[in-house]
Amino acid sequence: MDLYQGCVLAAVIAFLVLVVFAVRTLLQIFRTAEAVEYLALSAAEKVDKTESTFTLLDNVSSFLDSGLFRVAKAGAELVKHFRKDK
Repeated sequence: MDLYQGCVLAAVIAFLVLVVFAVRTLLQIFRTAEAVEYLALSAAEKVDKTESTFTLLDNVSSFLDSGLFRVAKAGAELVKHFRKDK
């Protein structure tokens, strides 16, 4: 075997190693993509389940910002103030 054949053999072995690593990397990327897809789907289900909670929190915060709550709070403070005086 001469130098040319040795170089060709080394190049073929290096190419095969490259192909093996490329295939393993692509398989890992595929598995990671599947895991991310599963995570996204399960997160979407959990978000759908908590949507009613967020709606309730929005309604409560709207009520707290409303004038009706401020009037009720002022009334409660007045009642508390007059009870302290007695």
